[in-house]
Amino acid sequence: NIKTQLSSMNLLVEDWGGNIQSQEISAKTGQGIDELLEKVLLEAEVLELKANPDKNAVGTVVEAQLDKGRGYVSTILVQAGTLKIGDYLLAGKHSGKVRAMFDERGNKVQVAGPSTPVSILGLDGAPQAGDKFNVFEDEREAKQIAAKRSQLQREQSVRTQKTLTLDEIGRRIALGDFKELNIILKGD
Repeated sequence: NIKTQLSSMNLLVEDWGGNIQSQEISAKTGQGIDELLEKVLLEAEVLELKANPDKNAVGTVVEAQLDKGRGYVSTILVQAGTLKIGDYLLAGKHSGKVRAMFDERGNKVQVAGPSTPVSILGLDGAPQAGDKFNVFEDEREAKQIAAKRSQLQREQSVRTQKTLTLDEIGRRIALGDFKELNIILKGD
């Protein structure tokens, strides 16, 4: 059924004479998992997918939240380079120094290489999921860019706010867009 759906989108699997690998698996029984992993590694080798671990880390924010005891915790995926404790990081409009890193099991790690998901502490806020992150040589540069991004976002939100004129209010009352709310206001 899935192979038929793929062929309707002009994606032919190898079984049907195409160039796309496929592997039937079962998460319940574990059938085909080893073969799938083997095919993924083969595909990565054929495509020569490699990342340079010697450069500054870049990647993507997966999620972020405020933890009462630890502060802002951001889960990120390092896509290239190596992230180390003490690096200055910029993610979206938030920046900070990486104070601690944890792997997916909650164990502390000192470095995170390419294709490694880690949770980090040290950012001054919670970036949005999907934000890209970069490592900078010094904190000042990261903070400057974060401040510029915050300012741009504020300016854009001010521009998008539409002012309501008296004519617009009269037009909406005539159309019946407004509900009447009786209030008593006391002032001095």
